[in-house]
Amino acid sequence: MLEAQLLLEKVGSMPLKCSIWSNFIFLLVLATATPANRAGQDDKICTIHSSKEVLMGSSFQIYCVFKNECNKIIYRDNVPLPYNSSNLTAVMNIVKLTQATTFTCRCKDRPEPCGMDITPGYPPQAPQNLSCVQEGELGKVNCTWKTGLETHIQTTSHLWVQGDPPVNYTSKTASTLFAVPSTQTKLTVRATAINSLGSATSAALTFMLNDIVKPLKPNIVKVKCNSRDCQLYTDKRQNIHLVDIRYKTDQESWNSASFNHANSSTYSNITSLTPYSLYTFQVRWKLGPSRGLWSEWSEAKEMTDEEAPAVMVDAWYFGDSKNTHLLWKELSKSEASGKILGYNVTVVDERKKISSTFIKHPCRNYSVRCSICTVSIFAKNSKGHSPTRRIQLQPIGSLRYTVSHQILNDSSIALSWQRPNNAPEEYLVEWYPVERKEQLQWIRVERHLHTTNITGLQPAKCYDVAVVYLFSSGTRKVVFSGLSTRQSVPQQGPECDATVKNYSVEVKWEDIPLERRGGCLTNYTIYLRDSGDKIKRYSIGKPSEKKFTISDLSPGQQYKLWVTAWTKAGEGPKGRERNIATPPEMMSAEKPMALVVSVGGVVFLACLFFLCICHFSSVHRRFSRCCHCLMPSIVPDPANSKWAKECASEKGEMKLQLYLSDSSMSEEEPDTVEVQELPQEKFKQENIPKDGTYHSVSNLSVQEQELEQEQEQKHHIPSSLYQATTTSSYLKSLSHESGSSDTTQASRGTDMTVDYISSHGVLSGDEDEEEVDDENFFPCPTSPFLSPLMSIGGKLTLDTVKIDCSDFLDFT
Repeated sequence: MLEAQLLLEKVGSMPLKCSIWSNFIFLLVLATATPANRAGQDDKICTIHSSKEVLMGSSFQIYCVFKNECNKIIYRDNVPLPYNSSNLTAVMNIVKLTQATTFTCRCKDRPEPCGMDITPGYPPQAPQNLSCVQEGELGKVNCTWKTGLETHIQTTSHLWVQGDPPVNYTSKTASTLFAVPSTQTKLTVRATAINSLGSATSAALTFMLNDIVKPLKPNIVKVKCNSRDCQLYTDKRQNIHLVDIRYKTDQESWNSASFNHANSSTYSNITSLTPYSLYTFQVRWKLGPSRGLWSEWSEAKEMTDEEAPAVMVDAWYFGDSKNTHLLWKELSKSEASGKILGYNVTVVDERKKISSTFIKHPCRNYSVRCSICTVSIFAKNSKGHSPTRRIQLQPIGSLRYTVSHQILNDSSIALSWQRPNNAPEEYLVEWYPVERKEQLQWIRVERHLHTTNITGLQPAKCYDVAVVYLFSSGTRKVVFSGLSTRQSVPQQGPECDATVKNYSVEVKWEDIPLERRGGCLTNYTIYLRDSGDKIKRYSIGKPSEKKFTISDLSPGQQYKLWVTAWTKAGEGPKGRERNIATPPEMMSAEKPMALVVSVGGVVFLACLFFLCICHFSSVHRRFSRCCHCLMPSIVPDPANSKWAKECASEKGEMKLQLYLSDSSMSEEEPDTVEVQELPQEKFKQENIPKDGTYHSVSNLSVQEQELEQEQEQKHHIPSSLYQATTTSSYLKSLSHESGSSDTTQASRGTDMTVDYISSHGVLSGDEDEEEVDDENFFPCPTSPFLSPLMSIGGKLTLDTVKIDCSDFLDFT
């Protein structure tokens, strides 16, 4: 029966063109099978005959033999499959099978099936890349190879080692490990791959053991580092002559170093390293230059030590006359040579006063309260500090040199500038986003260059740029604004406020946020739409202006107002609209009244102001002198009047009665005062200058003033009359006989008739001499603010009298 089954398997794998002969042979086998062999199959309703592994994409037949007649059902992966039936046998034709499939046969009224899993695959290819390595001088030999194309079915490998005797090693993987006698130094090996569809053998590999010996990988015991070098210590238990080391940091590629350790040294020294950096070291070795193979790599990591920074801190400043902001850049990892603990800033002002401050890392700015001073700064770590950078803080002057730029891409711009006749010590290019000076950045350029590239710019953002010339005698710079790599229209409009003032409106607006401007703003436009949908546009050409006044609006109108911003790319969207309204037009009858009220108010305020300032004596005197210029130069002389001539004909004796019309004055006759009259000639000579001007009482002789005081005490004249605040005075006159003798003087009390001319005040003899100097007489009426033009004490004659009627106006 076993021979029959093998025959059936061969038949099942035949192609379809032999199907007739296969059917005949199959029936013949079934007929010759003994009943004893079939007895073991009583527990199954059927048996299935085919090869379990077939060639990928091949066509073949599967036979299902049932024990009894029944309604047959054939399945392919649980899907009914058509078949050909011959008595108790069902034949299925399978075409181009490409994946593993399960075939099942059963009777309709019997649930127990019979079946088989058939897998397509490939025969093996000859193994490739056969190689062998001996692990250590006394270790086993490990041979490896590649099996080639995947077979998809079970495949085994065999390594044939030619020796005495030959050895065959079986492996399910593509490698095998075997021991070699110490007396054997030369070997030949082959690899063979076998599966149910075929087999293949590789080419023979012959080698010497000295050629394939591979040392065990190094054991790195310790790594000891300074700031610039490291020593690698290894456990040297093998007879090693060559050592290969490679090393790198995270940002670098591999660097290599080779050593010949014939002197049995246990460490290797790696130099030219960067301080305070983490290095990865890998080590491998070899028995000799011409012996064996390189070992596997061993790896270790170690940090180099710190050292004092060797590079100066790059610092710069900006500010005004009162406050200066010092900024500096962070040192790179290689420049810092360690962990920066902080920065020391020392300021020496104009008075040589020194102040020092330590600023902890990572802060990189400091405010200096001086406009002209010297600042020193250095960075410090655990090993020391960097060289000191000194900056002379001083006002930076401006230059009118030419600076040109070219946009390279969205993040960089190329700058070039004009060279001066005397080259500076170096150049410095600074830039920052508009209105964000605290984000200042800069780069230094050597003196022999005049071009550089600004990188790290953001598109659609506006920058201010300056080229600074650092001369030994001072600092100058060229400033230009409005630099952008790429511009777009603003993303929003300005928010505005409007204030209506009669028939005009004042518009104010705020800046658009920097991130929504789209670049550098060039101008603003104000739109004003009236109730008739008529729109007026007002353009503001300076982006720095944030206020504009629109006048000549129509009265009683409703308006809508909004503002837009512009860049070189175009106009942005409008901001929020504002509704405004102008007041209605005033009636025609109300306009004159408003004008009268306005003018009257202005006149009243002017008069009130004028009266207030006239209370000051200095203003009073200056105004009086100014008024003299307006008076006529020809003034009547009272000495030539008819009244004066009659007085002269009466020989100095005359009666004068003056009736006061002022109701505020007392009707009683005031007390008379006896006044002594001096000779006329003496008065003219002593009191009247040649230039015709008059002097006050203070210019009289001392004797005359004493005589006047005695007269006042004799007649008990009240002092209040002489201390009045007004400039009025009593004018008193005594009539005597023309002859003036001692007898006449003795009989004055009984024979004289006293007449007087009385004013509303008293003669003030205490006026300052300055008040009447250079004052000319002018007729009444005159200003109530003017002082008396003449004050004469003692004897008074008519030809020296000039009437000043300003006192009459003082009480009106």
